[in-house]
Amino acid sequence: MSQTEPNHLLVIAFDSPLKSREAFLAFQRLQTEQSILLHDAVFLDKNAEGRSHVTETVDVKPAEGAARSGLWGALIGTLVAGPVGTVVGGALSAGIGALTAKLIDIGIPDATVKELETSLSPGTSALALLVSHVKDDALERELARFAGAKLMQSSLTPDAVQRLRNALGAGSPA
Repeated sequence: MSQTEPNHLLVIAFDSPLKSREAFLAFQRLQTEQSILLHDAVFLDKNAEGRSHVTETVDVKPAEGAARSGLWGALIGTLVAGPVGTVVGGALSAGIGALTAKLIDIGIPDATVKELETSLSPGTSALALLVSHVKDDALERELARFAGAKLMQSSLTPDAVQRLRNALGAGSPA
């Protein structure tokens, strides 16, 4: 059976950041084999003291948006209005780029990321994936390599969720 509806959320918890990165590489390999389509990935790491770190692969941070659009604005401003256009175009477009990055949330919603970050236990790591076109058999085979990991959240069918939990060695739903 294949999950062809767009955008399913999968969140898998691991006992170390290294394992979550290894799982991400496995998902990238599944994508090259056309067994899954990755739209976004978020790494959530929480150290033993409870301090967390989030790394998003799709969402643009306001500083990055400002830098990118500021560069283009300065270039276009220079072509249109010379040196004054460089300053005005760069400043104006940098502000617009920062605001756009702040307001537009693509990929896994920030509210979901914040919720996952809060629910993550100290000393663990999680990988949140936004996927589509999932071939359940391939995903099940790949996740079997990560025995002991825990499926925290999924929007796949209940049958697919149970199969993935079994592959991870979790058995019945928590």
